Amino acid sequence: MCTIKLYLIVGLLIKLTIGHPVDQMKCKADIAFVVDSSSSIWEVDFGVQKDFIEDLVRRFDVGPEDVQFAAVSYSANVYDEFKFNAGSDQSSVIKDVGDIRYSQGPATRTYKAIERMRTYLFAPGKGSRDDVVHVGIILTDGTTNPGNYDRLSTRMGKAETQKQAQLAKDDGIYLFAVGIGPGVNEDELRGIATDPDDLFMIKVDSYNQLNTEKVKKVLSYRACHAVTTQAPPVTSLLPITPTKPQGEDPKEVCQGKPADVFFLIDESSSIHSHENFQLELSFVQQVIDYLDVSVDLTHVGALTFSNNATMRFPLNQFTNKDELKSAVKAIDWRGGNTFTNEALKMLKNDGFAVANGARKGVAHIGIIITDGNSTNPYKTREEAAQVLNKGIYMFAIGVGSVYRPELNTLASDPNSDFVFTVENLGALNKIKEILAYRVCEENQQDTPQEICRQQTADIVFVADASTSIGQSDFKKLLSFIGEVVSQFDIGVDATRVGLITFANTSKIEFNLNSYTSSAEINKAISKVKYTTGLTYTAEAIQMMFDQMFTTDSGARGGDIPQIGIIITDGNSREPKKTYAMAGAAHELGIRMFAIGVGQYIVEDELKVMSSDLDSYFMVDDFSALNSIRQVLTTKTCKKGTKTKGKRMSEKLGLEIEERRLQEIETFIDILKRAESLN
Repeated sequence: MCTIKLYLIVGLLIKLTIGHPVDQMKCKADIAFVVDSSSSIWEVDFGVQKDFIEDLVRRFDVGPEDVQFAAVSYSANVYDEFKFNAGSDQSSVIKDVGDIRYSQGPATRTYKAIERMRTYLFAPGKGSRDDVVHVGIILTDGTTNPGNYDRLSTRMGKAETQKQAQLAKDDGIYLFAVGIGPGVNEDELRGIATDPDDLFMIKVDSYNQLNTEKVKKVLSYRACHAVTTQAPPVTSLLPITPTKPQGEDPKEVCQGKPADVFFLIDESSSIHSHENFQLELSFVQQVIDYLDVSVDLTHVGALTFSNNATMRFPLNQFTNKDELKSAVKAIDWRGGNTFTNEALKMLKNDGFAVANGARKGVAHIGIIITDGNSTNPYKTREEAAQVLNKGIYMFAIGVGSVYRPELNTLASDPNSDFVFTVENLGALNKIKEILAYRVCEENQQDTPQEICRQQTADIVFVADASTSIGQSDFKKLLSFIGEVVSQFDIGVDATRVGLITFANTSKIEFNLNSYTSSAEINKAISKVKYTTGLTYTAEAIQMMFDQMFTTDSGARGGDIPQIGIIITDGNSREPKKTYAMAGAAHELGIRMFAIGVGQYIVEDELKVMSSDLDSYFMVDDFSALNSIRQVLTTKTCKKGTKTKGKRMSEKLGLEIEERRLQEIETFIDILKRAESLN
């Protein structure tokens, strides 16, 4: 009888634990498990770890249109367990989890596992999807231990783990770090996890504590909502929303102002309902009410974005305000993820295209409204920089739990004028007047010529004349320089300009004190000869600060800003030397802009040469240089301030030590001595 009762109790427990329904997570994501199988884990605990993963899988709808799973395991080696396209339903994925091997290796090469997840599981052809959230869940009971592999010390191995985690996050993968037991290193977990740590890092005391309902519920929910998990809640409206002067009527400010205005409207699933989406559309209609919409004045376009961006209507479709508002009202809600980068790309390529009604000579203004973080923050930052570099004024409106740093990257400077936040969609009504006022006020900003007339600077152009450019494109490059120069107020007591060209060798075409008018400089530019050769960028940068920014060449020093503008179509022949010369220029207080042209440029090199991430540009070809002329001119004049002590390494977060700076200075001295002997 006791045996029968025991069987009944065991059966009841099994029914309660396995058969008990759990809350199903409704989302669309690719989730990769990175599973520790090192010898520090007992076999029974490894089984508990797999049970935990199986229970997580049970909480999701699994399939090509829902959540997909993949896994690698790791210890001394990394093992591919299953790919995203291996299991098409929940039962097959659970079977694959059960087959994860227990390798019991003598090392914990976490860095290799994260790298494999990033470069293999999320690589094309392995089943991961471009239009969904990518999530990695790293489980470990210890800290990185390279063992006798890779010739790395423990410290170096830990640093490599941080590097691989950052590369994964840069690729748009949201990383959860799950530490089990007393042997984990909390600092390492925090470095692996996506920010904020308190939401993307989970630490438990044992495997039994890991395999609890609470942990499984928390992790599954956060993995399903990885994008919104990242955003800290906005608790205040007033301190971070621009204001307008008292008594100013937006309608009066907007009257008679020609502008091209484009709305980028978030239609992702986090909006939650058709009714909420209508609140967003209503806000757009109310802002349009303030604008002076007509054939000759303000034109308005709109696109929506979620998994993809959709052009709803271009700038030239409506010139009647009532028709325009009706078109906005008719926009349907589709749901999906928040691929903000796709919206920015469409705005850049199609929204402000001449073929779609964009006009030259009027302000191009974008207004993006979003209620969450972008699904791919890395690509969003890239696209946002390119939009801003085209001279488009961007306003960013965040609704609810938005991530303020990302809003800042979407918006023009200063953020205090271009970034708005509200607590919910219903509160958008509070900012309609100030947004309309700021949009129309921005249309009255000074032109680049007016801005530059107020500034004085010493500016040196460093122009690539290598063989890869070709005679025709070199002429376009010189023409671009001439057009930029024409925007400056040239004179002995105003702005001075010099020019260096480079290929195998560098040449000073004219000094800062050679000419005192824009006409003289343009005449000199027209006579510059195309030399051909290889791309020795380092020598040109060295010539700029060694020979051009000197008193003999007309540099004035003191409070007069020194600005270098490098234009190149490829990577330098000596990258390390180029980095050293660029670092020296930054240290000397020279404000550096870098422009890359064509498909063979190296973006990282442009970043290193420029003073900050707002000071480099990339264009498709030399004909496209004109598209950045206005924004380059404006930034050159606005940012023409001394930057001594502001190292590019600090801005990029690379933390170059003082010893490295001394090496650069020594390197420069050696080069100078070598040249004097020749």
